[in-house]
Amino acid sequence: MKNYKFIMLICFVCAGFSLSAQTELSGEIVDKNSNALANVSVSFNNGMVKTISDNAGKFTLTYPDTVKTRNLRFQLFGYKTKAMIINKNQQNMKIILLDSTYNLDGAKVLASRNGRFSDYSAQTLQMSTFDIVTNPAAMADIIGNMRVLPGVQSNDTDGRLIIQGGDTDESQIYINDLIVANPYSLSSKNSGSRSRFTPDLFDGTVLQSGGFNAEFGQAMSGIINLNTKEHEQMLSKTDIAISSAYADITHIGKKPSYAYRASLNYINMMPYTKIIPDDTYDWEKHYQQISADVYFTKQFSQDTKITAQFNSSYADGVYNYKDVDNVNLKNNIRQTYVYTQINFYHSFNSKLSLSAAGNVVIDGLSGTETQYQNDKINTKNIWNHNKITLQYKTRKITNRTGAEFIYSAYDETYTFITDYKTNVQNNLASIYNDTKIFFGNNITASIGLRGEYSFYLKKFNAAPRLYFAYRLDAENIFSFSAGDYFQLPSINYLKTTNSIDFVSAAKATTSYSYVKRKTKFQIDAYYKKYKNVVTYQQGQFINNDGKGYGWGADIFWKSDFKSLEYWLSYSYNNTKKHYDYFLQSVVPSYVAQHSFNATLKYFIAPLKSLVATSYYISSGAPYYSDVSPYEKLGKTPFRSRLDASWSFLPKQWIVVHFGCQNILGRKNIYGYEYSKITQGLRREITASNTRFYFVGVFVTLSYSKTLNQLKALN
Repeated sequence: MKNYKFIMLICFVCAGFSLSAQTELSGEIVDKNSNALANVSVSFNNGMVKTISDNAGKFTLTYPDTVKTRNLRFQLFGYKTKAMIINKNQQNMKIILLDSTYNLDGAKVLASRNGRFSDYSAQTLQMSTFDIVTNPAAMADIIGNMRVLPGVQSNDTDGRLIIQGGDTDESQIYINDLIVANPYSLSSKNSGSRSRFTPDLFDGTVLQSGGFNAEFGQAMSGIINLNTKEHEQMLSKTDIAISSAYADITHIGKKPSYAYRASLNYINMMPYTKIIPDDTYDWEKHYQQISADVYFTKQFSQDTKITAQFNSSYADGVYNYKDVDNVNLKNNIRQTYVYTQINFYHSFNSKLSLSAAGNVVIDGLSGTETQYQNDKINTKNIWNHNKITLQYKTRKITNRTGAEFIYSAYDETYTFITDYKTNVQNNLASIYNDTKIFFGNNITASIGLRGEYSFYLKKFNAAPRLYFAYRLDAENIFSFSAGDYFQLPSINYLKTTNSIDFVSAAKATTSYSYVKRKTKFQIDAYYKKYKNVVTYQQGQFINNDGKGYGWGADIFWKSDFKSLEYWLSYSYNNTKKHYDYFLQSVVPSYVAQHSFNATLKYFIAPLKSLVATSYYISSGAPYYSDVSPYEKLGKTPFRSRLDASWSFLPKQWIVVHFGCQNILGRKNIYGYEYSKITQGLRREITASNTRFYFVGVFVTLSYSKTLNQLKALN
């Protein structure tokens, strides 16, 4: 409680200070024919401030007058990267980007990365690393930060995303074009899991919830795109972090043709729980995790590039808890995780390029007394995703054709009185073609087709996709997308039978976006129809008799007022599904019909500080009996959470960060656990901790002694 009062006092004191002078820089970006270039990445001082150009090629960014160097970098796939130094107080400029095949001093320059060409940009929301690490609701977690976006809900007892009414299994995380199996870290019962990947490894994070092109599959509600940083974005330095929950050291090395990043992280919750005891569990061995992360990028020539990643972690813990019947259970959890990925990019000429990639994930998990006394579970999953894509690009048409193969082998042994063993080898082959056409400067269309075949189910699907966008003027754009999206049933069903089919959803979304300088306003409306949803009843086989629908609207507004930046979002969702053990269509227990989120960030230049607060509120959700006829028993109360943080730069190379989640200590209820022994006995399902506090010190060692891990405070 004292920590909470101290943090709040600091936040209120900081809010009284004003911002020192800043310079606002605006500009226009065009090609050599004076055509506006949209989605150009504009980076100030190696990412201290970042933005992208709008559909009219215009951009705006603001930086403190106190900075000594003023470097600008402009990047867009298919065009020559432009770097320059601007003068102090310069406010306007016009930038011309040359084609990537433009001959300059006899040198032919080609794009190094075969980037995505059809990202349904009007219905796509992108966040920088700075957005993630300064959001108090996220605590530097990529997934946790997504809850500020429209259409996204998150359960504090789970942590995974619910996108536009879809279950947590309906979305996927991609890294450099490949699906990453189990991207979430290990967590205890009713504790929210986090992403196992650090945000500063990536050049921004993109959520696509309004549809996505045929290159991406195995998701029905949304995908999260993570693209690793380019060679030019990496700086030689060493980062050291010491906090109330973990210690971390990261080293980045950079040479003219290659760069690498190596990180070692150790988490141990014992010091934290000694000061602030766990509200729910009695830990015999406190949760701990050790992980290593390596990233390498190499430019072999102007035409050829390779990137490689490796991530490995081990986590464990032992805690005691009581179930709803007051039975003592001891959960001994352990997880070993290994992930590696290689991406290859090559340009044959100015029009034709190739990308190839493959990853491998080995995930082993074990636990005791997860449901009953003396039970035990051991699982092992081997995942391998391979992809090859050929791209042909002209000024008017871009075509991408590719093939994929996913190998997945799952083994499980569950012991309760006797052993129950399961083995599922589920391989999936896919092909896709997607074409993007530019009809002048104001109209864009994309049409695609994806086909998938499951060797385990012996089933095939074909998924057409369509996207259309019309730019009314420099700031206003309308777009529409429609398509079919297929997904394999979850492993909980596949390990029981292979006599089922793909689950599918037909989805249509219309969107309006207004983008001007730092302001983005967006409103989406969507309709989704589910087919072949998996259902089951006691004593009967699993089948695909389920169906359902979902429709709703999302509103998003991001802007600033002087030194205050704000993100506001509201979502309405109306979903009904006949799924799982329900006898008819019901509102899923994981969906809140109304949800609202507000995130505010206030810059205090004289103190080199940023204070932030995030608040969300959502309506309650229905809960049901878990015995036939599975009727609705009621609705949970509304849920809300207030978070706050303060980031401070005492030295140019040191950042001190304070944070607190759920400041008000609200007890949010996400359903009820019912006794299987005593009829009517139940217990609320809530987060395992009422509040979570964080204190960290982040030190950056570099030759210039000016770099830090929160560049915007410079």
